[in-house]
Amino acid sequence: MNKANNSDGSILKLIKLPDLFSILNALFGFSAILFVLGGTSVTEKALKNALILILLAVVADGLDGIVARNVESSPIGKYLDSLADMLSFGVAPAIVVYVASKNYFAVPAMYINVVLAFCGAYVICGMLRLARFNANLFLERKALPKEDNFEGFPITGSAAFLAAFMLLLIELQLPPYSSASILIALMGMLCLLMTSRIRYKNIRDRRIVIPAGMIFFTLLVFYLFSLPFVYPAAIIAASTAFYICSPFVYAFAPVLR
Repeated sequence: MNKANNSDGSILKLIKLPDLFSILNALFGFSAILFVLGGTSVTEKALKNALILILLAVVADGLDGIVARNVESSPIGKYLDSLADMLSFGVAPAIVVYVASKNYFAVPAMYINVVLAFCGAYVICGMLRLARFNANLFLERKALPKEDNFEGFPITGSAAFLAAFMLLLIELQLPPYSSASILIALMGMLCLLMTSRIRYKNIRDRRIVIPAGMIFFTLLVFYLFSLPFVYPAAIIAASTAFYICSPFVYAFAPVLR
């Protein structure tokens, strides 16, 4: 048995092309955390950098899936992908929202513990969502094919929606306290959606994935060249919001099924 295990050699030999995108995903998430924890007070520039990195992690996660399905995959790919998702789409958004609420939106000290509680709940619900997805094959439950749909709103979509919406709040310069209240309400909603039994369609069609990637890339280009990027951010937030509502749209419009 030991001989068989040793024959696998270095862990580097297990890493395939899609795993590199998972690693990139994790690096983007880690960098986002560093941006908002870089000083005693967070700046608007640092917040924007962190949110853009979370959205780039979403792109890397999408490329990971496309390459794994169409080029090659590895035995550690599924686990590496989940760990990266937990960091970039669970921990990073929660820390960014908490730091922004405390140091940028100036939430009163008496309410900051409420913000912390919602951020902690977001991390836990994201972790539960990923665990349920990975354990799906072992659950004793009759469900539709995993390839077609899954239970609960994806953690990747939750992070994309939070990041894009937060960029809009910062760009539109809405009142700080109102912005923080909206963010916390959204986090609470996403916690319920991620742990719900609502079924969401698995988006794999290139006709959807490629245009979505182009929108994310446009947002990055606009940001790098200091162009008004409120419109690309609004498109991402609106598209994700439609995805959130899609099960209800299909339920009440049978013709769209």
